[in-house]
Amino acid sequence: MKSRGAVAYLIEVGRLERIAHEGRAEAGDWLLGQAERRLATAIAGLDLGDITGAFAVAYDAYRMAAESLLSRQCLRPTSGEGSHVAVEDAVSAQFADSVPEFAKPTFERFRRRRHAAQYYDDTVPPPTRDDARWAISVARAAVGGSKQIGAADALEPFSPDQG
Repeated sequence: MKSRGAVAYLIEVGRLERIAHEGRAEAGDWLLGQAERRLATAIAGLDLGDITGAFAVAYDAYRMAAESLLSRQCLRPTSGEGSHVAVEDAVSAQFADSVPEFAKPTFERFRRRRHAAQYYDDTVPPPTRDDARWAISVARAAVGGSKQIGAADALEPFSPDQG
């Protein structure tokens, strides 16, 4: 399966690492709880007029929802540059069919816009209110999709040999 190969490659090159099986569901639940709180913070930030902050925090919620799925597979991104891309690659390869918001183009657009907003880039216009609403909507759907997958308890520790 192509998605398994992508994740195995990310492990092989040190972009993802395996973590203990014990507590994987709890870690996934904790990350989803964090994602839900970040989502509420993004909504509050937008209501207060902090458009850039709302966009960036919505992205955090989105990424944490994605990481919750990896955690349930006993995986996590390694620290350092490119860790968000590793999450993007692993989650989009495996879960975009069941959670369309995790499709590679959406994930990449979201990540790149958040980076430009978070780390000033005068070549990219700051996010608009509509951009922040989009970000919150996508994050909300990703959190919901990740919750459904987690509730089904169907994720096993990652093995490149699984079907």
